[in-house]
Amino acid sequence: MSKIGKIYIRIQLVFKQGLLCFENGVSVQGELVQIRVAEKNDVIQINSLVASLSGFYLNNPKHEIPEWFEQTLTSSELLRRVEDSEYSNFVYEISDEIVGYIAMKGNSHLFHLFVSEKHQGKGISRELWEYAINVCVSNVYTLRSSLFAIPVYKKFGFIESDVAGEKDGIGFQPMELHV
Repeated sequence: MSKIGKIYIRIQLVFKQGLLCFENGVSVQGELVQIRVAEKNDVIQINSLVASLSGFYLNNPKHEIPEWFEQTLTSSELLRRVEDSEYSNFVYEISDEIVGYIAMKGNSHLFHLFVSEKHQGKGISRELWEYAINVCVSNVYTLRSSLFAIPVYKKFGFIESDVAGEKDGIGFQPMELHV
């Protein structure tokens, strides 16, 4: 099946499940909904999205994010990755507001996947993931999941590939998906 065929089927399944129904990028509710390549001028919104979810990275949300980790999420680092050809970056927009972001390093490593707290549980992370793997084709995908996101990645078919780790209060679980 072609990539276009896969996308068409996915959109039809979303419609049948009663989630957002797409017709030329417009949802039933009249909001413009799209997944597209991230651009330089998106970095401020992406940074705001990522910062709003900082409590989910830490084993104890009351602790501060370590400096080394915070530096990887700055606007300048996000911009560097958006401009770097080694990364594929996509955003999920609802009426010009970025509510989701995914970054792939190479074709096989899921580097970032964020969905605003307000929009979690609506299938946006799955849509971003399916979009990304239609562009970034590989036989094996890897990631280092936050401990909070493990159930999401398991729904995508990922399995734990090593023991969970922790660095400076940030827990992570190496995972992989063989397709």
